Amino acid sequence: MVACLVWDQEAGGSSPPSPTMSDITSDKTSAQILQTAKYVSLITFRKSGEPVRSPVWFARFGDNPNGYGVITETNVGKVKRVRANSRIEVQVCDVKGRVKTNAPKFSGVARLVTGEQAVAVRKAIAKQYGLTYKLFSIYLVVSGLFKKKDGLPETNIIFELEN
Repeated sequence: MVACLVWDQEAGGSSPPSPTMSDITSDKTSAQILQTAKYVSLITFRKSGEPVRSPVWFARFGDNPNGYGVITETNVGKVKRVRANSRIEVQVCDVKGRVKTNAPKFSGVARLVTGEQAVAVRKAIAKQYGLTYKLFSIYLVVSGLFKKKDGLPETNIIFELEN
């Protein structure tokens, strides 16, 4: 889709208005927008309702075209927040979690998975990110962070967006 805006030079000045993200993406679904994204800001909510943003790798997951998986550690805040409140939001971001002004935000519901489903999420992420994931995994092994803490099972997040 191409954004095409018309402006009246006599009435509105010497340059056309800049299209906003909503002008460009208003016809696109979350699946279309997220298809080319490398990172999303996963927004989970504290008990107080305060949003907490976490930039994450994600991959399409499951039969739902709006279903995605995220790998994470078992004892991190986002897991605790999803356990308490399954409502999430996502926005496309960069590796540092910076979200562009007017980037569309998508709402959905998340759930925690363990066992075979958690392994399947990890494999989907590995496939999506290829060599980058392999190098990151080697770093984790070398640094000792890859070990399971407290004997807890691997826990990952699956979420489905409303649109």
